[in-house]
Amino acid sequence: MRILIGIFLFTIATLCSSIVAQTTIIKDLNASKPGQGSVVIYQDEAIEGLIGTRTSSSPIPSPTDQGSISGEIENGTNKSQPSGFIRAKGYKIQVFSGNDQKRSRQEAESRKSKIVSEFPDMEVAIIFNSPVWRARAGNFKTYEQAFQALNDLKKAFPSFGRELQIVEDVVKLPIE
Repeated sequence: MRILIGIFLFTIATLCSSIVAQTTIIKDLNASKPGQGSVVIYQDEAIEGLIGTRTSSSPIPSPTDQGSISGEIENGTNKSQPSGFIRAKGYKIQVFSGNDQKRSRQEAESRKSKIVSEFPDMEVAIIFNSPVWRARAGNFKTYEQAFQALNDLKKAFPSFGRELQIVEDVVKLPIE
Protein backbone atom coordinates (compact mmCIF):
# COMPACT_ATOMS: atom_id res chain seq x y z
CA MET A 1 0.00 0.00 0.00
CA ARG A 2 2.84 2.40 0.83
CA ILE A 3 4.44 1.62 -2.51
CA LEU A 4 1.23 2.55 -4.36
CA ILE A 5 0.92 5.81 -2.44
CA GLY A 6 4.59 6.56 -3.16
CA ILE A 7 4.11 5.91 -6.88
CA PHE A 8 0.95 8.04 -6.90
CA LEU A 9 2.70 10.98 -5.17
CA PHE A 10 5.70 10.68 -7.48
CA THR A 11 3.41 10.80 -10.54
CA ILE A 12 1.57 13.87 -9.24
CA ALA A 13 4.88 15.63 -8.45
CA THR A 14 6.23 14.86 -11.93
CA LEU A 15 3.09 16.21 -13.62
CA CYS A 16 3.14 19.38 -11.53
CA SER A 17 6.81 20.04 -12.25
CA SER A 18 6.29 19.60 -16.01
CA ILE A 19 3.41 22.09 -15.95
CA VAL A 20 5.54 24.61 -14.05
CA ALA A 21 8.48 24.03 -16.44
CA GLN A 22 6.29 25.01 -19.41
CA THR A 23 5.88 28.57 -18.13
CA THR A 24 7.69 30.92 -20.50
CA ILE A 25 9.34 34.14 -19.51
CA ILE A 26 6.54 36.09 -21.19
CA LYS A 27 3.85 34.34 -19.13
CA ASP A 28 5.92 34.85 -16.00
CA LEU A 29 6.32 38.58 -16.71
CA ASN A 30 2.62 39.01 -17.47
CA ALA A 31 1.57 37.27 -14.23
CA SER A 32 0.59 39.68 -11.46
CA LYS A 33 2.57 39.33 -8.26
CA PRO A 34 1.67 41.00 -4.99
CA GLY A 35 4.01 43.82 -3.97
CA GLN A 36 5.50 44.20 -7.45
CA GLY A 37 4.68 46.35 -10.44
CA SER A 38 2.95 44.90 -13.45
CA VAL A 39 4.34 44.30 -16.91
CA VAL A 40 2.12 43.72 -19.92
CA ILE A 41 3.70 42.44 -23.12
CA TYR A 42 1.72 42.55 -26.35
CA GLN A 43 3.16 40.40 -29.12
CA ASP A 44 2.32 38.11 -31.96
CA GLU A 45 1.72 34.48 -30.95
CA ALA A 46 4.41 33.40 -33.42
CA ILE A 47 7.04 35.27 -31.39
CA GLU A 48 5.97 33.55 -28.20
CA GLY A 49 6.29 30.23 -30.00
CA LEU A 50 9.90 31.02 -30.93
CA ILE A 51 11.11 31.99 -27.47
CA GLY A 52 13.35 29.30 -26.08
CA THR A 53 13.06 27.04 -29.11
CA ARG A 54 15.81 25.52 -31.18
CA THR A 55 15.60 25.31 -34.92
CA SER A 56 17.21 22.80 -37.22
CA SER A 57 17.18 23.83 -40.86
CA SER A 58 15.65 27.21 -41.61
CA PRO A 59 17.83 29.94 -43.11
CA ILE A 60 18.75 32.82 -40.84
CA PRO A 61 17.78 36.28 -41.94
CA SER A 62 20.54 38.82 -41.63
CA PRO A 63 19.88 41.83 -39.40
CA THR A 64 20.16 43.96 -42.53
CA ASP A 65 17.30 42.01 -44.12
CA GLN A 66 14.68 42.69 -41.47
CA GLY A 67 11.85 44.81 -42.69
CA SER A 68 12.74 44.41 -46.33
CA ILE A 69 10.85 42.57 -49.02
CA SER A 70 13.83 40.47 -49.94
CA GLY A 71 15.98 38.23 -47.81
CA GLU A 72 18.35 35.35 -48.01
CA ILE A 73 18.38 33.91 -51.51
CA GLU A 74 20.48 30.80 -51.10
CA ASN A 75 21.73 28.83 -48.18
CA GLY A 76 25.15 27.18 -48.18
CA THR A 77 25.44 23.63 -49.43
CA ASN A 78 27.30 22.23 -46.47
CA LYS A 79 27.08 18.47 -46.15
CA SER A 80 28.65 18.41 -42.69
CA GLN A 81 26.25 21.01 -41.30
CA PRO A 82 24.98 20.06 -37.84
CA SER A 83 21.47 18.68 -37.65
CA GLY A 84 20.57 21.15 -34.92
CA PHE A 85 21.65 24.69 -34.23
CA ILE A 86 20.70 27.82 -32.36
CA ARG A 87 20.67 31.37 -33.62
CA ALA A 88 22.97 33.80 -31.88
CA LYS A 89 24.93 36.98 -32.44
CA GLY A 90 28.26 36.25 -33.99
CA TYR A 91 30.47 37.03 -36.95
CA LYS A 92 30.59 36.26 -40.67
CA ILE A 93 33.07 37.19 -43.33
CA GLN A 94 31.64 39.37 -46.07
CA VAL A 95 33.25 38.23 -49.29
CA PHE A 96 31.25 40.36 -51.71
CA SER A 97 28.97 43.39 -51.73
CA GLY A 98 27.71 45.11 -54.86
CA ASN A 99 24.73 47.00 -56.22
CA ASP A 100 25.05 46.47 -59.98
CA GLN A 101 21.87 44.48 -60.68
CA LYS A 102 23.26 42.73 -63.75
CA ARG A 103 26.65 41.64 -62.44
CA SER A 104 26.42 41.58 -58.65
CA ARG A 105 24.31 38.43 -58.32
CA GLN A 106 26.55 36.54 -60.70
CA GLU A 107 29.67 37.72 -58.87
CA ALA A 108 28.20 36.74 -55.48
CA GLU A 109 27.33 33.27 -56.78
CA SER A 110 30.77 32.94 -58.39
CA ARG A 111 32.53 33.77 -55.11
CA LYS A 112 30.25 31.41 -53.23
CA SER A 113 31.15 28.50 -55.52
CA LYS A 114 34.88 29.29 -55.28
CA ILE A 115 34.78 29.36 -51.47
CA VAL A 116 32.66 26.21 -51.16
CA SER A 117 35.03 24.33 -53.49
CA GLU A 118 38.09 25.40 -51.46
CA PHE A 119 36.45 25.26 -47.99
CA PRO A 120 33.60 22.70 -48.15
CA ASP A 121 32.81 23.02 -44.43
CA MET A 122 32.23 26.78 -44.66
CA GLU A 123 28.66 27.86 -45.29
CA VAL A 124 28.23 30.77 -47.70
CA ALA A 125 24.96 32.71 -47.91
CA ILE A 126 23.94 35.05 -50.70
CA ILE A 127 21.79 37.88 -49.41
CA PHE A 128 19.83 40.43 -51.42
CA ASN A 129 18.70 43.59 -49.66
CA SER A 130 17.60 45.89 -52.45
CA PRO A 131 19.65 47.14 -54.22
CA VAL A 132 22.69 45.40 -52.68
CA TRP A 133 23.84 41.80 -53.21
CA ARG A 134 26.08 40.33 -50.51
CA ALA A 135 27.89 37.04 -50.03
CA ARG A 136 28.81 36.14 -46.46
CA ALA A 137 30.81 33.13 -45.35
CA GLY A 138 31.00 31.18 -42.11
CA ASN A 139 29.27 31.11 -38.74
CA PHE A 140 31.71 32.23 -36.07
CA LYS A 141 30.99 32.63 -32.39
CA THR A 142 34.02 34.83 -31.65
CA TYR A 143 35.86 37.53 -33.52
CA GLU A 144 39.09 35.53 -33.17
CA GLN A 145 37.60 32.55 -35.03
CA ALA A 146 36.39 34.86 -37.79
CA PHE A 147 39.79 36.55 -37.97
CA GLN A 148 41.56 33.21 -38.43
CA ALA A 149 39.15 32.23 -41.20
CA LEU A 150 39.59 35.67 -42.79
CA ASN A 151 43.35 35.09 -42.98
CA ASP A 152 42.76 31.65 -44.52
CA LEU A 153 40.44 33.18 -47.14
CA LYS A 154 42.95 35.96 -47.92
CA LYS A 155 45.65 33.35 -48.52
CA ALA A 156 43.40 31.18 -50.70
CA PHE A 157 41.85 34.08 -52.66
CA PRO A 158 44.23 37.06 -52.89
CA SER A 159 42.14 38.41 -55.79
CA PHE A 160 39.25 39.14 -53.39
CA GLY A 161 41.49 41.82 -51.90
CA ARG A 162 40.17 44.38 -49.49
CA GLU A 163 36.58 43.32 -50.00
CA LEU A 164 36.97 40.57 -47.39
CA GLN A 165 35.87 41.90 -44.03
CA ILE A 166 34.44 40.62 -40.75
CA VAL A 167 30.86 41.70 -40.05
CA GLU A 168 28.52 41.13 -37.12
CA ASP A 169 25.51 39.02 -38.05
CA VAL A 170 23.12 36.40 -36.76
CA VAL A 171 24.87 33.04 -37.05
CA LYS A 172 24.01 29.38 -36.68
CA LEU A 173 25.87 27.71 -33.82
CA PRO A 174 25.73 23.94 -33.34
CA ILE A 175 23.90 22.61 -30.31
CA GLU A 176 26.50 21.39 -27.87
